[in-house]
Amino acid sequence: MNARRDLNLLSAASAVAITGWSMLTLLLPLLALRFGVDAGGIGLLVAAAAVLPLFLAVPIGTAVDRWGARRVMLLGFAGTTVALLPMVALPSLAWLVVAFVAGSALQNGFIIGAQALIATLGAEGRGREAAYGWWTTAMAAGQVVGPIVAGVLLDTLGVRPAFVGVAAAFAVAVALMLAVRTRGRSEAYVPPFRWRAAAGLLRDRTVGIAVLTSTAAVWAMTIHATFLPVHLESLAMSAATIGAILSLRSAAAVVIRPVMPQVVAFLGGRERTVVYTLAALALALAGVVASPSPWLIGLWVALFGAGHGLSQPISMVMVADRVAARERGAALGMRLMLNRLSQVLAPIALAWVAGGVGLPTMFLAHAALVAVAAFVLWTWTRRPVAAEP
Repeated sequence: MNARRDLNLLSAASAVAITGWSMLTLLLPLLALRFGVDAGGIGLLVAAAAVLPLFLAVPIGTAVDRWGARRVMLLGFAGTTVALLPMVALPSLAWLVVAFVAGSALQNGFIIGAQALIATLGAEGRGREAAYGWWTTAMAAGQVVGPIVAGVLLDTLGVRPAFVGVAAAFAVAVALMLAVRTRGRSEAYVPPFRWRAAAGLLRDRTVGIAVLTSTAAVWAMTIHATFLPVHLESLAMSAATIGAILSLRSAAAVVIRPVMPQVVAFLGGRERTVVYTLAALALALAGVVASPSPWLIGLWVALFGAGHGLSQPISMVMVADRVAARERGAALGMRLMLNRLSQVLAPIALAWVAGGVGLPTMFLAHAALVAVAAFVLWTWTRRPVAAEP
């Protein structure tokens, strides 16, 4: 009963926090344009903001193992709230950059801490899959709500009230986390993290499959989120139509995540499921540029949302189940570090390829790249499973 209560509180805190974060990710490009930053500068800012989280992911994961997931999450929520306050008092481009960069770095504490805490709340096997499924469902719901709220606040009330709303979301997340009793910390001594240990974790087949799944899926999402609106606008679609199509991505994730254990069982296990998810992402990337009809594009976007919605929680469960409890935070941090690396490199690669060959060819090229990752996963799943570490 206590575990269920803590899971509900954690999911609520995460949903509120990700609502605030998705509000910030919408406000960043809109306000940057108002402050005179061009599209290239916005892309550079987004890529640069992922650099600091890239290097902080593993140290924060180690901090989770040493100090407890709940404590690290509270620090992340509270720090983000403080970083947002200057934009409430004195909106400017400089403070917008500070808020986004600091928020991106502190988000690591929230993401890694939540993933480690969920692992302690869910039992082994399908119980843990269900826990991750419900938590990521709450996250997806927040991602649906956040941009809508931010847009309404910005259009009707202005910049300062919009950032009051973002800061309030993180403050509410702090209040909810204070009620969570589970700490998610190993009682055993946690040695300092060593990069040699990270290499050892990656040599484990299950961890390697999970990390490749997550990294390839994040790369695909970066492509999808950055350039799909541009492609749809080139088809002379209205803003309302584009918004409706894009909302299908998060909606599909909301629908499929609560039934994730049943989907995994139907598809024949986690390893086979992640192969299918990457194949679905590759197919959906190619499908959106090959379909002239908004209805067909909407179906491909929904398929993409379902595939991405499965890939992230399953890869979390695979890592959490495979490593010892005292190494869980560092292992999840390493997984997130590689995700951040995708977020740094993908905008650069996307801009270079899109400028040289055009959007349709760019989508097809990266669809092929994700398909190659799916093929690599398929070959890995045919290897024999090693003994538990």
